[in-house]
Amino acid sequence: MKVAVIATIILVVLFGGVAYLAAAGTLIIYALGNNKATKGKRTFFGILGAVMFWSAIYTVVQIIKIKNGI
Repeated sequence: MKVAVIATIILVVLFGGVAYLAAAGTLIIYALGNNKATKGKRTFFGILGAVMFWSAIYTVVQIIKIKNGI
């Protein structure tokens, strides 16, 4: 039973991480795209996507540091 719970949590985290990065990528692509949105809106979404990417990278680095006891 314990293994099933851990496996479920791992799958949720992996799928959640993939969805999070996909959303960040979509925001950046939207910001760079040739659309009729105002420049302020595209700039906001570009910054939001970049912040999402950097926060994902920072989180992974911190998890690795904690795991390795650094």
